[in-house]
Amino acid sequence: MANTQKFRAHESLAIESAGDWQVQTAKSVGASATNVRVDGYHTIHLQADEDFYFTFNTSSTDNLSTSNDLYLKGGDTIYSLKVPHGLGDEVHILFERKGSSNSTIRYILA
Repeated sequence: MANTQKFRAHESLAIESAGDWQVQTAKSVGASATNVRVDGYHTIHLQADEDFYFTFNTSSTDNLSTSNDLYLKGGDTIYSLKVPHGLGDEVHILFERKGSSNSTIRYILA
């Protein structure tokens, strides 16, 4: 007899994987916030050559708070961030460099 309870609901629906994988043009991130609209995606995979701050927001014009927002280290590490849903109809990720040099961020939306 088959085990019909083998997988939980999110495993059988493959919610962790996305049906779309879009490599984007790399962004040069400077001293003012750069945004990318990410609603409609599950995950953003990114790699940067320099440290940068980030936050998710419902507006493309909101600024980052360098004293409150998180930052990621530049280098060889590839980060995967879940896109938060429930913020509103539009979701943007905002980037801003942490140091004095601009950061180039390569990213994929999935």
